[in-house]
Amino acid sequence: HSHPLNITTTIPPQDSASGSVGTTNYYARNDHSHPINVETNASNIPIVNGVGANGTSAYYSRHDHVHPQQLTYDGNVTATKFIKTGGLATELLCANGDTTTIDTKLSRTYNSGTGGYIRLCVFPAGNSTGAPYIQFQVQCNTNAMQTIDLVPNYTVNGISALYGVFTAPSYVQTILNVYYGVDQLLHTHTGTGSAAVYTAWIHMMSASGIVTVSVSKQGTYNSNRITEILTQDIVSSITGTQTQIPMTFNLGSGGIIGDMLQVNSLDRNYNYYNNGIRIGNNNGDSTSSLYLGCIKTATNTTQSGQWEISKTSDKALTINPSSLRQTDHSVGLSIDGDSTIIKFNGNELVNVGTDQTINGRKTFAGVTCSNIQLNPSDVSYGEGLRIANTPIRNVSAIYIGTSTSTSGEIDEQWTIIKRSTGELYICRTADQNIVDRGLMISADGNTLTFNGRTL
Repeated sequence: HSHPLNITTTIPPQDSASGSVGTTNYYARNDHSHPINVETNASNIPIVNGVGANGTSAYYSRHDHVHPQQLTYDGNVTATKFIKTGGLATELLCANGDTTTIDTKLSRTYNSGTGGYIRLCVFPAGNSTGAPYIQFQVQCNTNAMQTIDLVPNYTVNGISALYGVFTAPSYVQTILNVYYGVDQLLHTHTGTGSAAVYTAWIHMMSASGIVTVSVSKQGTYNSNRITEILTQDIVSSITGTQTQIPMTFNLGSGGIIGDMLQVNSLDRNYNYYNNGIRIGNNNGDSTSSLYLGCIKTATNTTQSGQWEISKTSDKALTINPSSLRQTDHSVGLSIDGDSTIIKFNGNELVNVGTDQTINGRKTFAGVTCSNIQLNPSDVSYGEGLRIANTPIRNVSAIYIGTSTSTSGEIDEQWTIIKRSTGELYICRTADQNIVDRGLMISADGNTLTFNGRTL
C-alpha cells in the first residue's frame, strides 16, 4: 500500500506571474515557492523626499521601501507630534511647541509711509438676514487710538447697507481736520442683490508712521460673514465706487471739543438731502452761527445756497445767505442788539405798539384784522378814519371824520358803505339807515340816484 505523491512537478519560478487562487489536489513540496510580488526595479522604488504615487499597487512593501517625507525640515522644529498631550480645542500648537488660544486678538502692523488704504475686511455675498459685528482699533505713533465699528445689514436680497461708527483722534486741528492717523472710513462693493460683496477700508494720512490695526471685538453671530480680516498690505489706491462713512468727533462733558460741530445727512450716498448743518463760534469776536445747507466734506468753507443765522460781534441777530454777509447787516433780516429795531435789507420795518415816524411808502399786502382805526396825531385834523365790515350782513364801510373811539359816531361824520344788496351809498353817518338819503349807485353800476331821484 502506498500514498500517491500528490504533488506537482511544476515548480513556479521566483517572481513569475501571480499564483492561482483556489483549492489544489497537491501538497506543496520543498521546491515550491511563492512569487515575491514586490518591485525589484530600482527606478520605481521610492526614495527619501521623493514624490510618491497615489493609487493601488500589485506589490507588497519590502525592506527597502520608504514613504517620502514631503516636508521641509531644517532641524528647528522641536515638536514631535501635531497633537500635543493635554491640548484643548481652543488652542493652536506653535512651531516651538508652545500653545496659544484661538481667541487671541488679530492684529497687523503697517508702515503708512506716504499714506494709503488698508483693507479691514470683506463682507461676502449672502441671501439671508443677519447683522454680524466687528470692531477695529487703529493706533499709530503720531496720534491716539481710533475705534471703528462695522455692522453690515444682510437681507434675503443680499447686503442692503454697511453701517459704521468711526471716531476721530483725540487731537485734531481747530477746524476739525485730522493731523495724522485715519481720516476716512469707506467701503466699496461689487455685484448687486444677493451677489453683492462689500469691502471696508481706512485711509491713512501721510507720515502717520507705524500703524497697528487690531480686531478688538467680534460678535459670534454670523461670524462667517466677515472674511479676509487684515490679510492685505497697505495700497496706494483703490478702485470702484467708494462710499464714505462720516467721522464722529469726541464730545466732552463741558461741551464740544473744537470750534465747529458738523451734522451731515444720514444718506451716505449724498444723493438726496445732501446738505449739512454746522454750529460754530469764534471766541475772538464773540460771534456764533448756525449754518444751513453747508458742504458735507469740510467745516470751514461756504457753498452756493448756504444760509446762516448769526449772532454778530455787535450783538445783533442776522439771517442772510452766507455769500452775502455784510458787516453793516445791509443784506438780509437783522434785529439790533437791544431788540428794538428790525430791518430787512437795511430798511427798518414798522414797530408794532410803538409810536413811530414812517419815512417813505410802506406797502401792506394781505392784511387780516378787525376794524382799522387811523387817528392822526396833528390836532388840526383831529378826526379819524375808520374801515370796518360785518361778515354777517355782507356790509363794509369807510367812516370819515370819526372820533378816536373805534365804534359809534359823532356829528358831521360821513359814510361810504356797500350794502348787503350790492348798492354803494355815500351819505352822512346819521342818515345811512334812512331810505333815499344820500348818493346811491345801483348794484349793477347802471343807475345813479340822489335822495331817491334818478340822475
